[in-house]
Amino acid sequence: MTFSAKIKEELCSLAIKKPECALAECCGMILFANSTKSDQIKITTENKNIAHRASALMKSLFGFDFDKKIIPATALKKYNLIIENPEKLCEIFETFGIDPKVSLRLNGALIETDETRAAFCRGAFLTGGSVTDPESGYHLELVTSHSNLSREVISLLLELELHAKLAFRKSNHIVYFKESGNIEDFLTRIGAPLSALELMQTKLLKDVRNKINRKVNCEFANMSKTADAAKAQLNAIRIISENDGLESLSPQLRDAVELRLANPELSLSELAKLTDGQISRSGLNHRFNKLLTIAEEIIARKDTE
Repeated sequence: MTFSAKIKEELCSLAIKKPECALAECCGMILFANSTKSDQIKITTENKNIAHRASALMKSLFGFDFDKKIIPATALKKYNLIIENPEKLCEIFETFGIDPKVSLRLNGALIETDETRAAFCRGAFLTGGSVTDPESGYHLELVTSHSNLSREVISLLLELELHAKLAFRKSNHIVYFKESGNIEDFLTRIGAPLSALELMQTKLLKDVRNKINRKVNCEFANMSKTADAAKAQLNAIRIISENDGLESLSPQLRDAVELRLANPELSLSELAKLTDGQISRSGLNHRFNKLLTIAEEIIARKDTE
């Protein structure tokens, strides 16, 4: 089951106790249905619980059901709920205060409280919303083909202190959230706190994994850097030893050579600790750079010869 499906399952299990909330939720479902025109209302969904909830709301509010309820014969098909009866359509549109012949608009009288605003958003999400799996990213959207409706929903969400954005995609207007915090707040508002908690937990786990990965990558990079530096230093020591001899070096450089030869795998900081504070890390670094310079000079001299 997808994350969106889980959220919708949770929303469909929510009891509606107040008539005004039932009306607002039904309005949200109708306005964000697959087709809401003057001659047809059509809700298409893969979720049988949404189909049952829409049917129950219709009977409770209007005393009638959808004209057609096409139930899928297999799990791959979708439920289609259709109303085409002119009298039913007229009653629904009058109750919601909308005129689809002109434009689908949000009737402010239906959503005067935060509770009814949340109920409207719940209905809109059930028929026109989706959320990506939080493991792959954070994105929640409500899709409508009606420009005015999308802008009015943005204003409605602001009333709920939720800051959504607008986009246009394939002839549709998209009201969306990209920030996980806004998605969590939206889900909590519309009645899916368990899904909001799951999203938060997933985000926390992802953050922990990312921190661990960054730390491991950083440590690996440091180990590689240390190994490369030690290899270069040992190579320089070999060149000096085979050509001028280590006895040609100053006592300070010979001390650094002995320290490196005895501890080929250690970093500069670790080598400095072995000196009990007599040589600092920067001091060792300076000595090893001097050895590298001497080795380069020997190579250059041999090339000249």
